[in-house]
Amino acid sequence: MMIRNKKENNLSDYTSLKLIFLLFGSIMLWYFTAKNQANILWFIVIGVLSVLYIVKNKNIEKTDILIGVILGLISMPSNFIMGLFTVIAYIGAVSVFKCSENKIILYKRSNNVFVSLMFILVVGGVMGAINLLLYLTSGSINFSIKPQWFLDAFRAGITEEVMFRFFFFAVCIRVIKDKKLSNFQNCICYLIMVIPHVLIHFNTNTFNITTMVILSLLFGLPFAIMQRKRDLSSAIGCHMLVDLIRFCLTGA
Repeated sequence: MMIRNKKENNLSDYTSLKLIFLLFGSIMLWYFTAKNQANILWFIVIGVLSVLYIVKNKNIEKTDILIGVILGLISMPSNFIMGLFTVIAYIGAVSVFKCSENKIILYKRSNNVFVSLMFILVVGGVMGAINLLLYLTSGSINFSIKPQWFLDAFRAGITEEVMFRFFFFAVCIRVIKDKKLSNFQNCICYLIMVIPHVLIHFNTNTFNITTMVILSLLFGLPFAIMQRKRDLSSAIGCHMLVDLIRFCLTGA
């Protein structure tokens, strides 16, 4: 029994190490892309991994493709490339989650639609207000309502939640081969779902560790928790609302 427990602990440590390397690798990818102004590498990496997962698992259905295309089409008017890779990333992540007990789903059927909408309005509204207050420490109110603000908010909510959280958690699950996550491993997965997404908002000249930590705790982590504990659609809805409030009230 002692030998078996020791072996299980060693395997758990090895799994933790793989997740740590994945986190470190994502940080290094950000540094390289930011240093060389080569953000296209994020899309290449996500696209290649997505295609590999889809080909390997061979479990994608027409409904999965349709949902991915719809999400991508909503995002494309704001940014065609991001919308295109959102389609690929969504389908790739779904192909992993279909083989896993550790999964994020698009929408929990047990959720009441009205309750879900209220959740998005209340939580997204509070987070949007906090985001606005942070902006006002260095900016000012510049109210405007433009179609572009809505398109940009939809794109940000969908593409960032799909590519940098939904898909990144799928990569975590694929790397650990769907083993049961310990508390420590769960923490690393949350960091992987949060830190790369926050980092893409900086370049090497504007990076600030204090700002990164604040953004991670106030926005990155809540969205990640929403995906893991509730569903993807809740995180997308809240993210959209947060950005829409900022765009319409600040124009930035």
